Amino acid sequence: MCGITGLIHPTGSTVNSEQALSLLSHRGPDAHGQASIELGTRTVWLGHTRLAIQDLTEAGAQPFTSSDGRWVLSFNGEIYNHNELRRELRRSWRGHSDTETLAEAISEWGVERTVRELNGIFAFAVLDRHERRLYLVRDPFGVKPLYFADTPQGFGFASEIRSLSAVTGQRFGIDTPSLSTYLSLRFVPSPDTMLDGVARLPPGHLQCREIDSGRSTTRCYVELRKDRFQGSLEEATQAYRSAVSAAVQRQLLSDVPVGVLLSGGIDSAVVAAMCADAGLQAPCFTVGYNDGSPACEIDDAAHTAQVLGLPHHAVRVGHEDLWQAMQLAVRATEEPLVTTSALPMWALCKRAREDVTVVLTGQGSDELLGGYRRYQGELVRDLPLFKPFIRLYRPILERLPGVPDHVLRSAQSAGIAGTVDRFESEYCVFTPEERLALVGRAPAPRAHEAIERWLAWAAQGPTLAPVEQMMAIDMRLGLSDDLLLYGDKVSMAHSLEARVPLLDTDLVHLVESMPGEYKLALRRSKIVHKRMAEQYLPASIINRPKKGFQVPVPQMLRETWRERCEAVLFDSPALGAMGLSGRPVRDLWNQHQRGYFDRSRELFALLSLAVWHGTMQDVLR
Repeated sequence: MCGITGLIHPTGSTVNSEQALSLLSHRGPDAHGQASIELGTRTVWLGHTRLAIQDLTEAGAQPFTSSDGRWVLSFNGEIYNHNELRRELRRSWRGHSDTETLAEAISEWGVERTVRELNGIFAFAVLDRHERRLYLVRDPFGVKPLYFADTPQGFGFASEIRSLSAVTGQRFGIDTPSLSTYLSLRFVPSPDTMLDGVARLPPGHLQCREIDSGRSTTRCYVELRKDRFQGSLEEATQAYRSAVSAAVQRQLLSDVPVGVLLSGGIDSAVVAAMCADAGLQAPCFTVGYNDGSPACEIDDAAHTAQVLGLPHHAVRVGHEDLWQAMQLAVRATEEPLVTTSALPMWALCKRAREDVTVVLTGQGSDELLGGYRRYQGELVRDLPLFKPFIRLYRPILERLPGVPDHVLRSAQSAGIAGTVDRFESEYCVFTPEERLALVGRAPAPRAHEAIERWLAWAAQGPTLAPVEQMMAIDMRLGLSDDLLLYGDKVSMAHSLEARVPLLDTDLVHLVESMPGEYKLALRRSKIVHKRMAEQYLPASIINRPKKGFQVPVPQMLRETWRERCEAVLFDSPALGAMGLSGRPVRDLWNQHQRGYFDRSRELFALLSLAVWHGTMQDVLR
């Protein structure tokens, strides 16, 4: 896992190379490299910081030039099937790194075919010196981020925004439409970001840029599998077992120590079980709370590790640790967060890095296998008499204290006929009325456009039920630009590579081809996943209630964080500088403090936004 950066600039102009690389040193503490290639009036500068995982020798150093001299590569990620690809390529190999495999595959097959052959997590830039083109590529699920910007200094790209700012010599303003999008979806979907002029390459996309003219084309290179799995549930379970086992074994490929981020839930337990089944005594790492919170997963995870015979290490955090983690995690992520699990993740990654360089996680199965409560809402809304029932009782639900947030959102969206509008309502943090009060505009057109775009992409495959449509776009929307984004940035802030075997390309293709009823039904989720897990784990682990990496934000906002949050929300100029009205923020704060309504989700979104603004002053103009 590494950091990449680069700039296409006029020949003769300078590049702030040292700062651009220094700002990525946490992503690659083992080595730095750069290359400057003159192509007439334009020069392409490529930079790289290396976290050595496979082939720790200089044979894996980057930027990497293919053996024919045509291609120059700066690559961040892991290609898990690179040994299989090597067997198809006729080469005399310099070493055993996946970087060399990728460069030589591109030399043999070209970029277009190569990206379809890859099973891995990656973001890379590769220069074709003959055709004078630069390609930017991001993996199918967006595990690895890649930003770019057209500026007066030239066209720049980088794994992180600060390096992009350094290499282009530019600062950036707030993008107002993206602010409305964030208030709706809780994140800003690619290609947009919260910064005007900074774009994020969407997952599964390839951009080709002509060096001389500056013209570029960007397109999606992944497709939903059109053929459908035809076997029984039992056959699907066995196929799924083989695919998960193969995925984990592929992702154990490493020349440095590998561990597992283990929660109390079934997903990371399955990953840990597969590691044990492969003969690896992978150390397991868990984070929990030191105040006896019922959300603490340490005891559950310790039990799982004991059952599997794996070593277990726990780290406990308190409210003060979480406050410090918020500042650090938001700064590292470089984008505002609404997903509170990033806070304990900070301490977890820090502890894991003391013992290992690579960790496997259980991320991705909720979207893939129907684990979220909103999917149940999609199933329920099709029941007879549900719509008239919810129209009658929705006003009552909205006035009752203690009604869970997911119930309210399902109630609000159930009567919406349009798929795009209904999905947005399910996702939204702030309703259109609340957005109007906060920023003076109710619509969030980019949120609507992003959902519509991925729905159109999903429509090119087989016909999907509405709940399957939601799952398919969640795999490429919220997962990529929220959960995986902070997962990458927080882990890499500690020079730790986080892998996601449940998002293995072959595994996802198999599961997405299965009938929806093999994945979820009313009051049931992850059906094939749990059936498979019975072959490795006891029922006490499989049926354990899901805690979901909960963070006690509602309590902290009223108690230990209260004064500091008030200072950030009301005394600092951050929210006002972004155009947010203070009165509705105060109303939300007062509602939460009185304890009648839980407004922690909305307040955390605003708090994170304000903290983000404060931590990005070195990038903001």
